[in-house]
Amino acid sequence: MQHAATAGARTTRWQAVSASTIGTIVEWYDFYLYGTAAALVLNKVFFPNYDPLVGILASYATFAVGYLVRPFGGVLFGHFGDKYGRKPVLIATLLLMGFGTAAIGVLPTYGAIGIAAPIMLLLLRLLQGLGAGAEYAGAILFAAEYGSTQRRGFFASWPPSATDLAIALSAGIFFLFALMPEDQFVAWGWRVPFLLSLVAVGIGYFVRRRILETPEFNAVKDQARLTRAPAWELITNHPRRVLVAMGANVGPCVGYVYTVYTLGFMTRQLGVSQATALSALVIAAFCGSIACVLYGRLSDRIGRRTIMIGGSVFGALYAFPFFWLLETRNPIVIILAMVVGFAVGLRAVFGVQPSFYTELFEVRLRYSGIALARETTGALIGGPLPLVATAAVAAVGGAWWPVAALMVLCNCVTVLAMVLAPAPAAEANRLPVGAIAPHMPVV
Repeated sequence: MQHAATAGARTTRWQAVSASTIGTIVEWYDFYLYGTAAALVLNKVFFPNYDPLVGILASYATFAVGYLVRPFGGVLFGHFGDKYGRKPVLIATLLLMGFGTAAIGVLPTYGAIGIAAPIMLLLLRLLQGLGAGAEYAGAILFAAEYGSTQRRGFFASWPPSATDLAIALSAGIFFLFALMPEDQFVAWGWRVPFLLSLVAVGIGYFVRRRILETPEFNAVKDQARLTRAPAWELITNHPRRVLVAMGANVGPCVGYVYTVYTLGFMTRQLGVSQATALSALVIAAFCGSIACVLYGRLSDRIGRRTIMIGGSVFGALYAFPFFWLLETRNPIVIILAMVVGFAVGLRAVFGVQPSFYTELFEVRLRYSGIALARETTGALIGGPLPLVATAAVAAVGGAWWPVAALMVLCNCVTVLAMVLAPAPAAEANRLPVGAIAPHMPVV
């Protein structure tokens, strides 16, 4: 009888982690798909009358706009997530992002309706951004708040692992369709990956609607409902924690150099084939996905900050060698360069970040704290980074050193944030009394 109960409890924990992971794959497939398309095809479809450089800048600008609204989505949905629960927000953001992505797949082109096409593209990107602003924070909390505090790093690392799987999935599907004759790919082939989002939404909705609210939130839900404005309370009462959380996400923003900017850089500036560039991204993302979980597990043993500082220092030191390796134009070297950048540097920070965040904020403010910090840095740094990088390279005549310098700076900010980080919130190192213990045996 005891064994059966324990088995059922373990299933509940892994159901929560699975729902979090699968939903995150679905939603970030949607979001990263746009980044891949922006680097490879959207400039030809929605900005065809511009010079190629201006067209790609315009394409990256629409990519960045999705990030500008993410803080608003984070504050809005984070507010409801802290007051009424994580589950309803996770379902709402899934539907918002999924249908916004599918709509891009049926959007008329510039050639069909003129300037209205990029305007509509911009509006749909805004819709995506609102949903993305809160999805990841909710996914983190479902994985972290169902896991034991002794293994929080391991359980909380599954959502970031899922985002890498989403990168691999979006890049892999685009790779398959990019094998089509170019005229057919530009005419209609690029649309299919966006329309496949509807299938993914159906799967994600089925999985997420079956899960229950997290035990940690249930333990403090009355207290959470008394917090009328969680984001305002964070800014006024816990500014240091918010600033540290923002700094902890600056280094991981360099990921958009790897996933978006580098695709365009390799194919347009170095003459590397789309097949090589996309293959390198797919392989690196799969390796990064595994690395996230390994680093999360390791952080339970040696601490969050130790790993995050190490990953950030490596990321800063690797920035210039990364571009030197790309300049070889050798497919094997390019793949190796991408894998090392992803798995050794970026994911040491990104994979541990969720458990660090969970322990940085108390339960009743946690959703808003994570969403506000992550999405503000995403809007200010992550989203604009491909655009800024492309403009900076153009300004210096095609040299890539400004991008490497930006990568160094971003990683140094995260090192500083880790050094200045306060002690974990009092609630983070203990379970709410009577809330999780009956359901959460250590496995």
